[in-house]
Amino acid sequence: MTPTTPCRTTPPVREEPDEDAMELIVETLAQWPPPDDPTARLPEVPRFDTSAFAPLLVAVGDRCLADRYGTPPLPPALGARTALVLAATRGDVVTQTAIDDAVAGQRQVPKPLLFQNVPSTALGHLSTVWGLTGPLVATLAIGDPVAAARTTAARLIATGDADQALAIAADPGDSPRSPGTAWAHLFTTGRT
Repeated sequence: MTPTTPCRTTPPVREEPDEDAMELIVETLAQWPPPDDPTARLPEVPRFDTSAFAPLLVAVGDRCLADRYGTPPLPPALGARTALVLAATRGDVVTQTAIDDAVAGQRQVPKPLLFQNVPSTALGHLSTVWGLTGPLVATLAIGDPVAAARTTAARLIATGDADQALAIAADPGDSPRSPGTAWAHLFTTGRT
């Protein structure tokens, strides 16, 4: 009698990556307003002129990436493995109010408002300038936006979709004079 190999009757179980157990390294971080200049003015961002939402995201993302890499763009191979994440406590309230007012007044909504009202368009600006072509995720944070951004970044890295992630957490203001606050972290696992 010859020994036989037992037959597997169930498929192997694929374990999901555990982003909570993953140890992320913060390569660099930035915040807006900058701690050393709390009255700093946000830089202007072309085509985003009604609200401070996009300039807030772009300013903190630029500062974070510039601290690590100097000037844009990233090398193409690195840009392709860099995810861009946004977790915000709310969307662009100022632009949405301008759209609502135009509709309520039966006026035509200016097309640039429709463009800048989408949170991912600010991320698209960062992607274009810095050559980030990895995954892009924009989400509404329920609770702490920094924790939400980190969790999403960890998930993208754990699943192999990215080697690093620029995670932006924002608590936008409700007027152009009060832009709100934002934090950016460049997360890696130390492999990049």
